[in-house]
Amino acid sequence: MKALILAGGFAKRLGTIGELMPKAMIMEKGDTILNNLIKKLRAVNLEPIISTNKKFERFFSGYPNVIVEGALAEEQKLGAVSAIWNAIETMKIEEDLMVICADNYFSSGFEGFVSSYTGEPLVGIYYVGQNPEMRPEEMATVKFEGSDKYPPPANSFFFTDFKEKVSPPLSSYVSTGVYIFPKHIFPILGDFCRSSKQDAPGFFIQHLMQIGVKVKGYLFSGDWYDVSHKSYLQAFREARVVKNDDRYIVCDRAIGGNLVLSITILHAGKQTTGHSHPVGEVYFFVEGEGEIETNGSRRRVREKDVVTIAPNEFHRVHNNRENDLIFISVFEKYGERG
Repeated sequence: MKALILAGGFAKRLGTIGELMPKAMIMEKGDTILNNLIKKLRAVNLEPIISTNKKFERFFSGYPNVIVEGALAEEQKLGAVSAIWNAIETMKIEEDLMVICADNYFSSGFEGFVSSYTGEPLVGIYYVGQNPEMRPEEMATVKFEGSDKYPPPANSFFFTDFKEKVSPPLSSYVSTGVYIFPKHIFPILGDFCRSSKQDAPGFFIQHLMQIGVKVKGYLFSGDWYDVSHKSYLQAFREARVVKNDDRYIVCDRAIGGNLVLSITILHAGKQTTGHSHPVGEVYFFVEGEGEIETNGSRRRVREKDVVTIAPNEFHRVHNNRENDLIFISVFEKYGERG
């Protein structure tokens, strides 16, 4: 079996931040989404191929087995199914193929998913229940024997129906964007790409079922979500870019008449410029680990730490780790930044 991570999207749901970096490089639980997925694939002895786009190519330069699509903008990109077919043709893949969308965070591993594979197309499923942040009508939902209750009779099952984005949803069980496609359906996938404009993987699964192919599901436990739904990222969808260079990304969003909400993504081994200003400020550290310097003394900071900065107090943040450090600050507007 081979593995493919789809990282060719343009992160439109992230707004401003998605214009500057791919979702695969967003930090979550101490590492990037991409690295979290790679670790889980390596645990089942799979070294992935990564498919990305030309705009974000530089973010993937340190990874092996990268396919770069020519797209520089959303309207030029291959759809997800076409990107799968492009990888199959480019890499001459002749084995069953596990496919993962690179905007997904899983707390559990892939061991159960892979071991449940029996030769039919396999789709990873998650129960969203009454979680108000997850809207099943905006996702692909499924029906199977026992899908009207939780937990289901088994963790692995054949689908009786599968629909991409329907209201009302078929059930509270949704597709997670992880699949195994057996090599014998590759010709069907190629024909689908050549004839269909509905290029989301869910529409391909629908097509398989419509032509009589049996499709299986596997229920993931633990946490699963699309990183673009994180509330702190959504808060900056329409923010203004203040800095974007090899040190950091800084985006500001005005709140009301006098408050500013700011996010800084400080890259590995870098530090902020350091400054003081006539207003107080509060820092909320949301991902990563580093140090904050205030008036010449330094202390460690990490996820969930809160630091208050007094007016006119010099402060600077240092990232001495190998991954991005992300923090949010709130302050009163005192002049134009940037």
